[in-house]
Amino acid sequence: MAERGRFPVLYWASIFLLLLMLVFSAWWWYRSTIGSCDNLLHDAVTRAHVQRMWRDGRVTVLMRHTERCRDGDGQHCTEGLTAKGQNDARVIGAGMKRLFGDDFHLYSSKVDRALATARLAFGRDPEIVPWLREDCKDDLQKQLFSPVVGNQVMVTHSTCLGVLVDGRGEKLIPFKPAGSEDYGLMVFLLRQKQGGAPKVLACAWPGDWVEKDD
Repeated sequence: MAERGRFPVLYWASIFLLLLMLVFSAWWWYRSTIGSCDNLLHDAVTRAHVQRMWRDGRVTVLMRHTERCRDGDGQHCTEGLTAKGQNDARVIGAGMKRLFGDDFHLYSSKVDRALATARLAFGRDPEIVPWLREDCKDDLQKQLFSPVVGNQVMVTHSTCLGVLVDGRGEKLIPFKPAGSEDYGLMVFLLRQKQGGAPKVLACAWPGDWVEKDD
């Protein structure tokens, strides 16, 4: 009786392990399809490399505007941003200043939420350019493939970030940056001195910039 009683336990344990393996395999496949991006704030080696490239004047940061207001959501909004979006912009700007200073070219889409993000984060008016608009299509791509002209921060939209491709025609940003969790996403790119396909160095999200208490 004791031996027979063990069978259901082993059976269900085997089923559980099989399901666990299937879930892990599915997760691994999903991660391989969307890609990944080293976190600037969580990886000291990555952060040091980005800072070296910044000192060399070869970094372009693509930034999605912070959390936007939507009609009927009942939130208090200013220039298209929620209170959270406004706070996130300030936190990002303070973090960028700590790591990189404020000597860079600042560009933005003309849309209110992008302009407000740039102003709140960096304390100055950006240069408004047509190649960061929501329907940017190939315009931003051409800008990123042009020769580097110093460090840059470009505040734009998820629709622009999602269409970029590298020199092989693959997605430049290795995941779809369109979810609500990606408001305020910053993608750090290494630009080529003579022009050509940029390379993704690291990513950062608003919560990463919050200073932790010792």
